[in-house]
Amino acid sequence: MTEKNAPFLETAARWATGLHFHDLPPDVRRAAGAQRLSAIGAAAWTCSLPVGERIHRTVRAEFDTAGEATLLGGGRVAPRAAAYGHAALGMALDFDDTVLGGHTGHSAVFVPLAYAEVAGADWRRAVLAHVAANEVAARVASAAAVGPFRGQQTAYVHALCAAVGRAVVEGDDADTLADAMAIALSQPPWPLDAGFLGSDAKVLTAAEPVLAGLNAVGAAREGLAGNREVVTAEGGFLDSFADYPLPEFLGGLPEREAGDRFGPVEGRWHTRAVTVKAHPGCAYVSAPVEAALDARRELDRRFDGTVPVSHVTVETSLFTTQVDERASRYVRGPDSTLAALNFSVPYNVAVALLDGEHTPRQFADARRGKRDVWELADRVELEHDAEFTTDALRSEVPLGAMLRRVGPLVLPYSAKTVGGGATVANLPTLLRFVRKRPLPTDLSAAEKRLGARVTVHLSDGQSVTAECPHPMGFAGRPLSETRAVARRKCEGALVELAGADAPVRPAVEALRDPDGPVSLEEVAALVSRGTAAAPEVPHR
Repeated sequence: MTEKNAPFLETAARWATGLHFHDLPPDVRRAAGAQRLSAIGAAAWTCSLPVGERIHRTVRAEFDTAGEATLLGGGRVAPRAAAYGHAALGMALDFDDTVLGGHTGHSAVFVPLAYAEVAGADWRRAVLAHVAANEVAARVASAAAVGPFRGQQTAYVHALCAAVGRAVVEGDDADTLADAMAIALSQPPWPLDAGFLGSDAKVLTAAEPVLAGLNAVGAAREGLAGNREVVTAEGGFLDSFADYPLPEFLGGLPEREAGDRFGPVEGRWHTRAVTVKAHPGCAYVSAPVEAALDARRELDRRFDGTVPVSHVTVETSLFTTQVDERASRYVRGPDSTLAALNFSVPYNVAVALLDGEHTPRQFADARRGKRDVWELADRVELEHDAEFTTDALRSEVPLGAMLRRVGPLVLPYSAKTVGGGATVANLPTLLRFVRKRPLPTDLSAAEKRLGARVTVHLSDGQSVTAECPHPMGFAGRPLSETRAVARRKCEGALVELAGADAPVRPAVEALRDPDGPVSLEEVAALVSRGTAAAPEVPHR
């Protein structure tokens, strides 16, 4: 088989194992650095809540805890234990990051960090493995995006990221990596809403596939072969996981031009389309939260909290209303699952309005148990705004770039996904996607516009309105802002755990440098200050 006609996994394996640090454009390295800092910050924040201790106990119970890899809040453990634990810690609060194609950071960041630390590998090797994992897994997820799973439920990306991350760090050849990825993708997870939103199982959505990917590398090294055509084969991955497969997204791995031997390689780097969430919760909740916080500031300025709130209206995209509807069946007041609350617009808007902040503190048991937030949440109403839906669909991320390749089939896909009524109501918007558009070749300007408008109606008839068309840290915002969001996330977690007088800034700045050594040691020392003192709260 010629290289041009080789299966994607063979092409991707050759690309990943042949990648060099100088191939990475500076902005791709900076985007990866923001994703890394975001992932570490999310994991650290989880260590401040009881769910963090439950994850640490799980790791101690199920893994060999004798090792040289750092687990935030959990000491030194075996690298697979660190990768598993960090994936769970990062997933718990939905306080993560994305690239075009998925939430890869839980595995793409933490597997290379764990295995590079134990192997004593150069920090550049960990960065290479991180970016390579992003690019390979995101292409597979993009090819399957028009299907039953998107977002965190594309759990299979973590099996791929883990295989790529470990193999690149430890120096496996392309054949071994191709077989490892094929094995990892042969039994992909199929998350169920009832478990994902209705229990604590969502915490392990990335962690369990990480183990599959790590094990696949070991199996391939021992001679077990995978079907390297599993992605596009009949009865293979895309046949099973995509309603409308888009295999064209599998291509476009950045390649050096013939005769060009030095300097960064340009092309479709999915890492460039990085999003870093400024607030915990599903990405579709971010804009309502930011608008609610703006509204709270205006209420304080004009009324100083003296006029009671009658009700709150949230106008937003169809994506957001659908996500909230899915979560609502699992929202049961103070007994709601953490996963359901992360997807609930009424809870997040209410707690942001009441507290004037929106951090993981708003998901602590003590806050979730107070009556005021549930009384206000019951008075938060969602309304669909077609303009916000149009803006979201025009954006490349999370789905627009893929829908542009579907053509007329976008109409039956919409009917299957959101129903016939909603499809008819939004027909003018959907008709814009009937004509196929070119495949993106550069994601430098890719956007992720998931907007919302919040109106707080007061008991005296007055109202305050705030709008957020494009949340902070989302793709399409300045990369400098996205990096600042990641820094604040990580700093906030470490101050919460170690105290305001702790040397937080130097530890974070060291991690933030895209062209410097990467180590979790200083951050882990700060996290341990808080986790050692935090009492365990019995699980309800």
